[in-house]
Parts: sequence; structure tokens; C-alpha cells
Amino acid sequence: MRVILDADEVKTIVERMAIDLYLHVPAVENLVFIGIQSRGDKLAERLRILLHAKMQRDGIAGQLPLGILNVNFYRDDLGKNYDSPNVKAINIDFDITNKHVILIDDVFYTGRTVRAALDAIFTQGRPSKISMLTLVKRPGRELPVLPEFVGLDVAAQDNEYIKVKLKEVEGIDEVSIHPR
Repeated sequence: MRVILDADEVKTIVERMAIDLYLHVPAVENLVFIGIQSRGDKLAERLRILLHAKMQRDGIAGQLPLGILNVNFYRDDLGKNYDSPNVKAINIDFDITNKHVILIDDVFYTGRTVRAALDAIFTQGRPSKISMLTLVKRPGRELPVLPEFVGLDVAAQDNEYIKVKLKEVEGIDEVSIHPR
């Protein structure tokens, strides 16, 4: 195992990504955040707080709603468990129609999670645009999707996987590469 981002570096990257969103997305007041469980939703909350603070300082109105997706029910490459009564696939309690959705995940790899998330999002309405944001992007894309906002591009090998730890889940912010 080797650590590629420590807590300070994760914090710096998330702050930079919030600024990138603010500077490169027109009409930030029309944004909604959708985080993919189990760490994309935590990153989405951090970004939402940072971006909302920047908007308030600059006198821009907007709520920046946050929804959460569990895409396992929409994956084409994982087994489905519809019998679990405690799992809710979609927790989006706002209208996404004509909104700019920022879809957030911790690691972008094959694109299959994004494909599943898009399926889930379109069951909720028709956004005007969907942009993907990821903390870490690595080689291995299998589908024609790419994130627009990337915190760190990592040259991981096929026999390695990326592990993101967040203080909200594991009590520490850290990104590391592990052998499979």
C-alpha cells in the first residue's frame, strides 16, 4: 500500500474543486449536487458547503440541493439485492428538471458507476446538463464517459486499486493505492 494523498492534500483538492465549479459553471444558482454512496455523497456535502459559502460571500442566491444515489440497483455488472428493506436507491427530494446536476463520486474507473447513476437520475426528471466530478480518476475506462472535474489523475496499474478514506466514514482523509 502507498498513500498518494494525505488529509491536507485531500482538503486542498476539495477546496480547489469547489473553486473550479464556481469559476467554470455558469449559473451556479441552478446547480444541484448528487453524490454516489458511500463516499461521493460525503464529498458532495463538503463541496456544497464550500460552494454555498462562496456564493453567499458574492451575494449569489441559491440553495444547492444535495441528493444521494446508491447505484447498486442500476449496475449491469453486479448482483442485485432488491430484498434489503433498509437500502434506498435514490434519495433526491427536489426537482432536477432543467437543473445542472453535478454528479460526484470518489473514484472514476471504468465508467460503469456513472452509467448506472445516469440511469437512476433520468428516473427522477430531465436535467438541463449533467457534469461529473471525481476526487480521483484512474485508467481503465470501458464506457464513453469522462468526468469534467478531476481532483487527481492517478496512473494506477490494472493489478492495483484505489482506496479513498474520508473522515465522515473512516475517521481519516486519505487516498492510497493497494495491490489487488
